[in-house]
Amino acid sequence: MNTSLYISSGALQAFQQKLDTAANNVANVDTTGYKRRDQSFSEILANQIYNQGRTGAEVGRLTPKGIRVGYGARPGMTQLDNSQGVAWQTGNPLDFMIQGKGFFQIGYPNGDIRYTRDGSFHLSPNPNGSGTYLLANANGGYLLDQDGAPIELDSPSKVSFGGNGQIIYTDDLGKQITAPQRIALVDIQNPSILKNAGGNEFMIDTAVLPNGQAVGNYVRTMPEGESVISTGYLEGSNVDLSKEMTDIMTTQRSYQMNARAVSYADQMTGIANNILK
Repeated sequence: MNTSLYISSGALQAFQQKLDTAANNVANVDTTGYKRRDQSFSEILANQIYNQGRTGAEVGRLTPKGIRVGYGARPGMTQLDNSQGVAWQTGNPLDFMIQGKGFFQIGYPNGDIRYTRDGSFHLSPNPNGSGTYLLANANGGYLLDQDGAPIELDSPSKVSFGGNGQIIYTDDLGKQITAPQRIALVDIQNPSILKNAGGNEFMIDTAVLPNGQAVGNYVRTMPEGESVISTGYLEGSNVDLSKEMTDIMTTQRSYQMNARAVSYADQMTGIANNILK
C-alpha cells in the first residue's frame, strides 16, 4: 500500500509538470519565434525480487530472473523543439526570419548575451552619440554581429540586408557597398543548456555545464550561407495547437487516475489500521 502511494504521488507531480509545460506552449502559440518544449519522464529505481532460492532450477531459463518491482516515474528534463515555425510576412525591412537552425545574438549594456529566434527589431539611436543607429529589440537589447559587437547603421534609409546577413549600403550614385559587419547567427551545440530568460529570449544555464567547460565551448558562430535570413518576415511559433490540446486532455485523465489511486491506497491503509485495532 505504501508502494502504491509512492507511485501515485510521484506520478501526480510528473503529470502536473507536464500540464504546466503544455499550458505554457498553448499560451505562446502566437509568440514570434517561440519554440515549444516537450516534457520527458524518468523511471524511478526499481527493486529486483528473487523468489527462487535454488540456482540449479534456473538452468536453461530464457526469461529474466526475478520480479522487477518499480516505484513509478518522476519528471525529467523539458526538451526544446527546434523545428521550423511558420513564416509571417510583415513587409517591415527590419524584421528577420531565420530559415534553418541558429539564433540571433542579443547584447545588453550590462554584458549579458541572450539568444532568440524573434527577429523583430527597430532603430535606436546609438547611446555613444556618434550619430549612428543600432538595431534593438523590444527588450532593449542590441543585435550583435559576427564579432559580438552591436550592429551600427550609418544611413538607415539607404541600407538593405542580404540573405547571408550582409548589410548593404546604396550610395547616391546607386552603387552598392557591403559593410564589414553582418548579422551573425550562432548555433548552440547542446540546446538543453538553454534556459528561459524572459522576453522570448534564452540564456545559457552555466549551472548545468560540465566542470571545466565554458560558454564559448557550446556557442558556434555560423558561417555565411549555413542558414538563410529572410527580410520582411517573422517566424511564428512551432506549437501545434491541436496536438497540445490533445496532450493536455490525456495528461488530465492520467492525473485524475493517479489521484484516484492515491485515494484508494489511503482507504486501504485505513482498513488495515482498523483491522489491527
